[in-house]
Amino acid sequence: MTSVPAAALSQPSCDAELAVFFREHHQELRRYLRVSGCRADDCEDLVQDAFLIVRKRWQTITYFDNRKAYLYKVAIRLWHKHSRSSRREHPDDPQQRAQTIADPRDPYADIELADTLIDWFSRLPPRRRAVAALRLIVGLSELETAEALGISTGTVKSELCKARKTLKEFHDRDTIATGDRRRAEAEHDDDR
Repeated sequence: MTSVPAAALSQPSCDAELAVFFREHHQELRRYLRVSGCRADDCEDLVQDAFLIVRKRWQTITYFDNRKAYLYKVAIRLWHKHSRSSRREHPDDPQQRAQTIADPRDPYADIELADTLIDWFSRLPPRRRAVAALRLIVGLSELETAEALGISTGTVKSELCKARKTLKEFHDRDTIATGDRRRAEAEHDDDR
């Protein structure tokens, strides 16, 4: 990932405030990246790299109205850069490229998010997935989401509305399928 000079890590300023910022946003940023399709083992690296960049620029960032949106913008850019480099490393090898995509069977996924939810989010178009994850999982406001993604608040509203509709359709379809499967299992048990 990104390498940060040792001098940047030894800056004595605002460490306590940065530590609080880290504790408040570390897990939700990791969940956001995971739901957005980032592999579990890459999430932690990307989150740490994002916080290292924020740490390096903390003196400037402390004056920003929305530090959280800045953090997400940094993480999103790092993830996109990482994704592009992974595709360049294995352009013709679909098996290698498939390994760079989040595995919904990750044993830790059920601790943070249900496999089903990860699957549903992975089927959304990229921008819609990003908006839905930031609004529904992370809890950013419309304005914070717009700032983090570099889009208008109107686009955030529109994409969130479409994402909710699609997620509800996924839910309804899976609920019906689960109900059908349970009825079939019950009928099979009755036949014994």
